[in-house]
Amino acid sequence: MKVVEYLGTRIQNARERKGLSASEAAKLVGVSKSTWSLYESDKRTPSVDTLKIIAEKLNVSMDYLVGLKREIE
Repeated sequence: MKVVEYLGTRIQNARERKGLSASEAAKLVGVSKSTWSLYESDKRTPSVDTLKIIAEKLNVSMDYLVGLKREIE
């Protein structure tokens, strides 16, 4: 069951806004490129701890990633 609708799209938007490739973002966060791809395609949901790292490394709020805010800011 997908916890957050469009989470993958929001992760991808944050990555692209930061100017990173999927490989670069995966390395920055500490996951494999294939795991990152699963996150962006909504086939896997990151743990809360990983989501926190994604938010910190991509300079976005967790509120944005989980849909509590509409804009990255």
